[in-house]
Amino acid sequence: MKVTTGRSVVLGDRRIALADDQPTFWERVAADSWEPGTRRLIDTLVDASTLFVDLGAWVGPTTLQAAARGARVVAVEADPAALDQLGRNLAANPGLAARVTVVPKAIHPDGGTVTFGARRKPGDSMSSLLLAGADTTWQAEALTPAALAERLPASPRRVIKIDLEGAEYALLPAIAPLVAHANVAVIASFHPRVLAESGETEVANATRRALAAFAGWRAHRVTEAGAATEAQDAAGIDAVAHDEWLFVRS
Repeated sequence: MKVTTGRSVVLGDRRIALADDQPTFWERVAADSWEPGTRRLIDTLVDASTLFVDLGAWVGPTTLQAAARGARVVAVEADPAALDQLGRNLAANPGLAARVTVVPKAIHPDGGTVTFGARRKPGDSMSSLLLAGADTTWQAEALTPAALAERLPASPRRVIKIDLEGAEYALLPAIAPLVAHANVAVIASFHPRVLAESGETEVANATRRALAAFAGWRAHRVTEAGAATEAQDAAGIDAVAHDEWLFVRS
């Protein structure tokens, strides 16, 4: 793999070399305008004792940050253009790459082969299973949560990040095998607009079904500063009004 570097960004307290095709995105990261709350949560929750499971790793911003914190990382990504750029970013940071396992598959409750689509082009960070009718599509092999859970190494703590551009609504009711851990936290992004645009007319009901996976967990809204306590029972939150949450097993 030919890697051309020259760009870099600071994630946490470590400078990371960049070799992807996303200079504008990384300018946002450097300016602290891309998901600052998520990045602060990773700094708070993740250390060398953590297994970080990145569902929707894209080109690696959260994967690289977690690895820089010393964590072992399992990065799941099904967009071939994103996978190429993720691979280049890892190759540019061999010390971090040694801690990262890339799973070039989709995560899906039924496994098998699934269809992805992109509004603009593969690799744009917004590819989704909910865009299977788009002009640009491709097939990807999928793993169920149970099949992925069987691949995960043991660790004292597990932190799972979910950012699947709307596919989270179908995935979360089947997430139990991945969160079957005594010390686990989940950072989840919800995409109600993407779900509605896919033709779903009962977004609130779909959200309630997804949140049932976290019944009895503590829920925290992810803010720019990190996380704010919202509810003791995550199943009762409003993930339509606020779309990014941290769930911690009570």
